[in-house]
Amino acid sequence: MPHTPSHASERPMAVYALTPGGAALARRIAEILGGTLYLPERLCAATTDGAASGMPGAAAIPTTQPFASLANLVARTFRLHSGHVFVAATGIVVRCIAPHVASKAQDPCVVVCDQRGAFAISLLSGHLGGGNDLAQQVAAITGGVPVITTATDTEGLPSFDLLAARAGLTMADIAMVRHVNGALLAGEPVWICDPADTLGLRATGALAGEAGTDHIGTHEAPKASSDGAGAPPHSAHLFRFVAAPADLPPDAPSVLVTPHDHLTSPRRLVLHPRVLHVGAGCKRGVDGDVIEARIREVLAAAHLAPASIAALASVSIKADEPGLRQAAAALGAELHFFGAASPAAVPVPHPSPKAAEVLGVTEVGVAEAAALLSARQAGDAAVLLVPKSAARGVTVAVAFAPAAAAPDGDLRAPAASPQTAPTSPTGETTP
Repeated sequence: MPHTPSHASERPMAVYALTPGGAALARRIAEILGGTLYLPERLCAATTDGAASGMPGAAAIPTTQPFASLANLVARTFRLHSGHVFVAATGIVVRCIAPHVASKAQDPCVVVCDQRGAFAISLLSGHLGGGNDLAQQVAAITGGVPVITTATDTEGLPSFDLLAARAGLTMADIAMVRHVNGALLAGEPVWICDPADTLGLRATGALAGEAGTDHIGTHEAPKASSDGAGAPPHSAHLFRFVAAPADLPPDAPSVLVTPHDHLTSPRRLVLHPRVLHVGAGCKRGVDGDVIEARIREVLAAAHLAPASIAALASVSIKADEPGLRQAAAALGAELHFFGAASPAAVPVPHPSPKAAEVLGVTEVGVAEAAALLSARQAGDAAVLLVPKSAARGVTVAVAFAPAAAAPDGDLRAPAASPQTAPTSPTGETTP
């Protein structure tokens, strides 16, 4: 399944300690970074007594939860928090988290810190989970040294899972990250098709001419940051940029940034930018599963990736439709509603007389206009990519925000004949 990295703000952080000295440091970390502090029952009671007696800093003490067994506690909290900071021995932490570790796509980050704060070790989910960043934050608080062991970071190389996360891109198959990151570590060039430079790898590079076959070459990439989100200044040999997906060698390690649902190659990491805006109209009471399925059908027919949906849009009279909200949540998309006057001001190729009657305007096309209005909020221009079509009480159209990402070269509205919304058994059309 496509993977979009989760953000730490979605689930609060947890901080743990086992000893009095560790508790003092854990309390300070929790105070500064926020989150829940977990302490053994005896230490939690001491903390509560201190707060009641008016100890210095007592007002800043974070929410503290007692526990009797760390292993049992972690079994309950591992998936509840986006990040875990343990002020404890690494071996204890490894044994506690081991039964719950699943994959880099799902696991929260884990940082281990000694009770003197000398070292902050990024133990789990260093890139996607933000463990490397968290280790640096903890080290900054304690005055210690962050310990980062991810290979790309130790070699001063960019990591594509982190680059994708920073750019807000969704990975079509997270397993492909190992091929491109592994190629960089082996000194093998990685081919890049990223027309809008969403990853920022060639923003500061002097690109060669891209006419004919001259667009295939090596270019200097930006300097690497300490967290693997850029490339080192000596990396001219690391990347080969191409202008179109067809120019990517099928068997070479490569990265493709596209809203299309392209077939992948054995060593290709496909990244989806959120640049599609879906306009939707529906009959009253249509279930969210039906709306979601209809949207997926439309995108599949146009070879577009659902992971590239930025927003679902409609008119404000549909704002109380639970099906639209359910579909937007299932697709991970924002939900936009527009008053009747706004869609009416947008010329569309296939207006709906029935929608105009319902909204009390001269002419309007809800799905197409809502898609275009939503896309224009993301940039100065918008392209109607997929004209409206209707089935099962749901009308769908798709617009593209070209200011947010350049198209692949074949990303355009299909040259199909105009589509009109089918009539319902009562003779009504959906907008």
